[in-house]
Amino acid sequence: MHYSLYWENFKNDDFRSARSDLLWILENAPGATDGDDDNYERAVKLYEGLAEQAGSEEKRKAYLDTAAAHLTSAVDKMEDQGLEYDRYKWELLKGRFLEQHQGSLPDVEELETAAAHYRKAFELAPGEIDPYYIQQVLQSYQQNNQLQKALDFANAVEAERGDDEEVAEMVNSMREDIFGMNPQAKIGYLEEQVEQHPDSTRLLTDLFNAYKRQGNVEKASTLAKRLMKEDPPAETVRDIAQMRLEDGRSKAALEAYDRAVEQGAELKAEDHFNRGTAYQKMGRLAQARQEYRRAIEKKKDFGRAYIAIGDLYARAVNKCSGSEMKREDKAVYWAVVDMYQRAKATDPSVASTANSKIQTYRRVFPTKEDIFYRSDWEQGGTFSIDYGCYSWIGETASVRPAPSSN
Repeated sequence: MHYSLYWENFKNDDFRSARSDLLWILENAPGATDGDDDNYERAVKLYEGLAEQAGSEEKRKAYLDTAAAHLTSAVDKMEDQGLEYDRYKWELLKGRFLEQHQGSLPDVEELETAAAHYRKAFELAPGEIDPYYIQQVLQSYQQNNQLQKALDFANAVEAERGDDEEVAEMVNSMREDIFGMNPQAKIGYLEEQVEQHPDSTRLLTDLFNAYKRQGNVEKASTLAKRLMKEDPPAETVRDIAQMRLEDGRSKAALEAYDRAVEQGAELKAEDHFNRGTAYQKMGRLAQARQEYRRAIEKKKDFGRAYIAIGDLYARAVNKCSGSEMKREDKAVYWAVVDMYQRAKATDPSVASTANSKIQTYRRVFPTKEDIFYRSDWEQGGTFSIDYGCYSWIGETASVRPAPSSN
C-alpha cells in the first residue's frame, strides 16, 4: 500500500504527499518491488522536486541538503541491504546533482565535485560514458589550471576511446588549448611521442617547432641535425635556416635556405633579409646587398632592409678607408644617409632608428673645404660612388657638406 501510494503521487509530481510513504518504504522495504536502487534514486529526485517547489530560499536549500544526504548514503545502505545497484550510475547521479545545484549546496563531505564524480564514472565504465561527461572533466581540469591532470586524463581517454571520432576530436582540441597556455606541457607530450615513434618526421618537426617557440636553442639545434637527415617540410627547413643564423652559423643558414628552395619553398622578404644578414656576417657585402634588395622587391616598405644597406655602406668605409679617412671615403656617407632617408620615407616604424643614424653620419660628411678642393664636386650636384674599393656600391648621391662645417 505505501509503495503504490507514494508511486502514484511521485509520478504526478506531488512530492509533498509522496514523501512520508517513500520514507516508510526506505525504512521497511527499500528493495520494493524489484530489489534494485529505484527507491533510493527516487528519494533524491523527490527532495530535488520539493526544492524546486519550495516557497523560500531557506526551504529550497534545506530540501537540497536532504537530497544530498540521501545521495551520499544510498550506496552504503544498498550494499548492506543486498540490493542491486550500478556504482557507475550513482557516480553520474552525484556529478549531475552537483552540476545542477552548484552554488546552492552546503559543503557535503561525501560529495566532491561534479567533474571528480564524472571521472570516477569514466574509470568504472570508460566505454559506456557519454562524451559530454568526458568533456566536463577535461574542462574542469583546464579551468582549475590542473593542466597535467588534464593531459593525463586525455591520454587515458584516448587509450580507451581513441577510435571514437567525437571523443578523439575533443581530446585533440583540449590538448591544443592546453599547449597554447602551457608550451612546456606540449614539449613534454611531444618528447614522449618522439621516444615512442623515433622515425616520425611529423613528430620530430612538431617537437622542433615547440623547442623553437620556447626559445630552447640548444635542444632545437640538436634536433635540427636529426631533422635535416630526414625529409622535413620546406617551411621547417626555413625555420632551421633562421635558427642557424641566430646561432651565428651563417654558412649553414644559407645552405638551409638553399635546401628549402630546392624543396619548393618560396622565399619571403624576411628570408631574403636573413640571407643578407648571413652574407653581411661573412663579410660578403655585395651579396648581402643583393639579398636586401630582393627583400625590398618582395616588400616595398621594408624599412629595415634599407637601413641594412646603409649599414653595409658604412661598414665598407671602415673596411676600405684604412688608418686615414680621405675625402672619397667620406663621400660614401652621402649614400649611407640616402639609404636611411629612404628607410624612414617608406617605413615610419623605423624613423627613430633612421634619424639617429642620419645624425651620426651627417657629422662625417665631407666639409665645405673638402668640397671646394674637389673639382668634380659641386654643392647640390651629384657624385657617383663607384671607384676603387667602393666600385660595387654604384650609387649616385647628392653632394652636401657636413652641418656647420667651414
